[in-house]
Amino acid sequence: QVKIFNVSGKAMVYRWSQADMKWILVGEAVGKGRGKPKPKKTELEGQFYDHVTKVFITEQQSVMLGWNVDDDPRDVVDHFAALYSLTEDLKHQVYQFVAPKTDPQAIAARKERERSERLARAMKHVPSWAKHGFKLFADTSKLGPMRKRLEKSIAADSSALSANTFKALMSNMESVSKYHSSAFSQEEADLVKKMLAWEGTKLLPALDAFRILMQHAAAVSNLSEDAKVRRVILERLAEEGSSKHQRMFCLRGLANMVARRPKTDEERKKGSAPKDVLDFFNAAVKTTAKWVHPKSSEASVCLSGTVFLSNVVCWLGMHKIKAPDVARSVVEVLMPLALNAQSVNQTALYYVVVALAGAAMCDTTAKALVASQAAAAVAAVSSSSMTDATSEALSDFKKALALA
Repeated sequence: QVKIFNVSGKAMVYRWSQADMKWILVGEAVGKGRGKPKPKKTELEGQFYDHVTKVFITEQQSVMLGWNVDDDPRDVVDHFAALYSLTEDLKHQVYQFVAPKTDPQAIAARKERERSERLARAMKHVPSWAKHGFKLFADTSKLGPMRKRLEKSIAADSSALSANTFKALMSNMESVSKYHSSAFSQEEADLVKKMLAWEGTKLLPALDAFRILMQHAAAVSNLSEDAKVRRVILERLAEEGSSKHQRMFCLRGLANMVARRPKTDEERKKGSAPKDVLDFFNAAVKTTAKWVHPKSSEASVCLSGTVFLSNVVCWLGMHKIKAPDVARSVVEVLMPLALNAQSVNQTALYYVVVALAGAAMCDTTAKALVASQAAAAVAAVSSSSMTDATSEALSDFKKALALA
């Protein structure tokens, strides 16, 4: 039995081998086609398929069958057979024809994607990029005291700092409703860099100003891409003998930077990020480990750090960025907190659980690392004084790790 089938717009000749019980490709039908070239996908009843072919269910009756390379061939044939009451022999012939024209890897990827989508619909807090997005430290209620402290420090600074530039900088921070549209000059950027070089208590309002500016569209676009600013923030975060407020402001500024920095085309369209960006955030994550750990008694620092790390995971997942080193670094910082949940503030613990589940969902390396200690983490978090939000996040965590 020889038949010609339409396979991806080409007329292909197949012969049925009774001995082998399968269709054997003979080759492409010879002949000159007419008209426009066939599209890559073929439309059938309003749907587009990689493959569309005619199936003779009797000698006189034929129907069209369409499927994609990532369709499970057994599902395709079972549905088709049930729809047209095919005999087992014909069903087997159709399966032998369809199966070689599917891609096992594409099928597996699709099933994993669909599983993740079902999980996401069933969960309340995970993944963060689909449920609630980034967490911002957006408070601007203390701009008045900040202005006074900055003015005092500027007055005592021997370097030439323009009063007009400071006035423009404060106007930008105070005009919250214009964060998306107001300009940010290079003079203002230079002033911020000078302020970040201050020492001691003078530095704290400068770091808080940096946190606020990381919400301003033009400011974050300028400052987050400046190599000097990145280096200074990392140095300030790592500084030995620094106050808890210095650490807290650094981490809050970083949390806002992850959320608000303009994403490159590479991130938005290709699922990757520039190497300098990945290196910077990986360094920031590893530096965070210095202050965010189970033995730390600084609750505000721990919360700021866990939010920063949660935002990093949200960024990776939202843009499908392949960054196993960064994802693994996040897990290495957060897992000890989960395993020692009794010593962690509940708000911080919520972000720990959400970030660990998210990291497992967006990177296979991170998933393996989380899975290796998932049961112990669940036991530890369950034994803590969980809030309702943490309890729901833990339920999501168990679903994401197939523990529930």
